[in-house]
Amino acid sequence: MAPPLLDNNNRNITCNQKESNGHRHEKEEEETRHELPESQQQQQLQPLDTTNTATKSSSKCDSLPPYPSPSNPPVLAATLAHYRSPTTLIPAKSSRFPTPLPTHWWFMAWCLAIASPSLFYLGPLLLVLPPFLYLLSPRSALALLLFDGILLLFPHRPWPSFRSVYQLWYELFDFHHNLLLLDDKNKNVNQSDKKNNNGITNPPPGIARISETEADFLTIHAMHPHGVIPIQTFLWMTFCDQYMPNLYGFGATTDIAMRLPLLRQIMLWGTSGSASRRILKAGLEQGQNLYLLPGGVAEIFLSQPGTHRIKAQRRGLMKLALQTGAALVPIYVFGGNDFFCQLSATTTEWLSRNVRAGITLFWGQYGLPMPHRIRCSMVLGDPIFPSPQTIGQGKSGNRTTCRKIPNPSDDEIEELLQRYTNALQRLFDQYKTQAGCPEDAKLEIQ
Repeated sequence: MAPPLLDNNNRNITCNQKESNGHRHEKEEEETRHELPESQQQQQLQPLDTTNTATKSSSKCDSLPPYPSPSNPPVLAATLAHYRSPTTLIPAKSSRFPTPLPTHWWFMAWCLAIASPSLFYLGPLLLVLPPFLYLLSPRSALALLLFDGILLLFPHRPWPSFRSVYQLWYELFDFHHNLLLLDDKNKNVNQSDKKNNNGITNPPPGIARISETEADFLTIHAMHPHGVIPIQTFLWMTFCDQYMPNLYGFGATTDIAMRLPLLRQIMLWGTSGSASRRILKAGLEQGQNLYLLPGGVAEIFLSQPGTHRIKAQRRGLMKLALQTGAALVPIYVFGGNDFFCQLSATTTEWLSRNVRAGITLFWGQYGLPMPHRIRCSMVLGDPIFPSPQTIGQGKSGNRTTCRKIPNPSDDEIEELLQRYTNALQRLFDQYKTQAGCPEDAKLEIQ
């Protein structure tokens, strides 16, 4: 695996980049750089070398710029070094459904958009209804109770075909992303690239370019904001499955969600499970990438249309990354707070935090659990390595990690947290205008 280059989020300098790769993606990078101000052009890096290279002379290493200090952070959080489009958002295109969607697929897309959020109402209703139904019809109540038991106890396995159904939402929500794509017809992409991107030889169009470092590294994808109902999690499920299949791992949700009929099935089909620390750590130790919403229940009650407030001061997440050596990939979803409105109160917020589940009344179009049709843009930052000086010194399953720190100090946790929150702020500022937000939009981090 080729060592990583210096990037905006990590204090690591290596210089094993082949000079023969100097002309790779030259045309694409040149066009992108012309769009950047001169001060930001200096932040850009050349793409990572995807072949094993010999060590260069130390003089070339010495020519690389030092890592910016926390008081003077870099401008960009997503760079060409990890095949992020630094200035342009790219519309997602389905590999399963035609574009534009015919009328019957539009109908199916809206049915799916109404049915999925409705499960957050229907699941609890199926649990509490049998006692009340028993007063009217004991047989019906027992039948419903048996139905609930089957849904809650019947084992389910991941269902990849189900995940792809949510590609119907690409057009419905005008879904955009910032990942550069691997084009088989592009002569600048050589055979070693095609083998190293997502581990697929001769991948079909629509596969994202992934640097070899990121493709082989254990990763925690951390997304903000949570939203009232996390529609963006369904989009991530189908987007990652289509564009980055080798990075697809497992998700984390509340224990309550895993005990609700129907909603439990959706979670298991998408490979989500309990967010308990023991389960998350065990999955990472097995070499599975993790996807989660760090803001959790608390971030639900910060979600209001038109706002950008997140709960990112998550020291437990930083500790988990340091203990497992996994890289953190910050993700921000523009429009994530705009799908639904909610009626929140101090009482429901207090109750939600105590039972660790979001308890709120929400609505979308026409007062129904029907999401507003908004533009949704999902942007990924560069990976943040917990201890950049030790990249590649650990192993979990078939993925490399940083050196694992079983008992990280408070200073190590705070340092990583500062890099993480700085990256989220820079990621928001980098793409807010492209995502349709006003120039004076601010990200509020709590």
